[in-house]
Amino acid sequence: MIVVVASILPIALYLLVLKLLDSFALIHPGIFLECLVWGAVCGLGLYFIGKSGVLELYGISLMPLLEELLKGGLLIYMIRGKRIRFLAETIIYGAATGGGFALTENIFYLAFNPDMTVDTAIFRGFDCAFLHIGCTALVAALFLLLSNRNPFVSVLLSFVPPVILHFLHNGIDIPPTIKLAFTALLFFFIFVGMFNLGEKKIYNWIDHSISTDIQTLSSIKKGNFSSTKTGMYLLSMKEQFKPEVFFDVINYVELYLELKIEKQSRMLLSQTGFKPDDVSEEIYQSKRRELLSLKSLIGKTGFIVLRPIVQEEVF
Repeated sequence: MIVVVASILPIALYLLVLKLLDSFALIHPGIFLECLVWGAVCGLGLYFIGKSGVLELYGISLMPLLEELLKGGLLIYMIRGKRIRFLAETIIYGAATGGGFALTENIFYLAFNPDMTVDTAIFRGFDCAFLHIGCTALVAALFLLLSNRNPFVSVLLSFVPPVILHFLHNGIDIPPTIKLAFTALLFFFIFVGMFNLGEKKIYNWIDHSISTDIQTLSSIKKGNFSSTKTGMYLLSMKEQFKPEVFFDVINYVELYLELKIEKQSRMLLSQTGFKPDDVSEEIYQSKRRELLSLKSLIGKTGFIVLRPIVQEEVF
């Protein structure tokens, strides 16, 4: 029973968090399941390879290298094939692959160590899950950020940091509680930094001037998305969202721009002593409520993809 709980608990909690954050608005269940199964299959195969001891060089196991190559290979293939386009996707799908791998590895490891205490089994299970989730997600995220470089260089630079981290993790002999905390915090700060970097890069590429906002709003109403950088960015999302969710995304951006432009107009008019009448105020507040409703439909991970466009509050 301990083996089952310690093995399944990390991936079960991950699925619960993903459901709460995304509700599978951005994430495709088919791709997610494909990644999860691929990770589990890799874990199954590499367990027996590792037991054979054939992957050793001067007494050092090369398993971390092979593990990251196999887990990350599928994600790189998906990114190259445009099935994954955004940083949020790389981290979620990478975590699914790593979680599937950790699930298999935990089952075997804990099954062959029946004397392990409950707390150690659970901490070890979470530590293993965080390591594989973090390393695999990092491979995918790095490759996406470096995808405009030479393919060979992109692949090389994408694998080096996770492989080094994996080797260091396996080589450090410290209590499981400390190792778990360090692993979780390390990947947390790495991904927060990567999100900020990727978001800033896109935000700086998009023109956020009032004249561009008006032009973008006009192009959305006309259906001519490609006439502005914001529209081009929106078009890049089309294949990643379900049609009904993408429709909500377009409505959200359109309403957001309307409110943003109206807010700036109100600020200018207020300097002349103008105050909106009750009808105008009610319409404005109604739009705000509709914007919040649309945001909940898009989901939190979907909204992360929109942040380079809607970073400024309109309320």
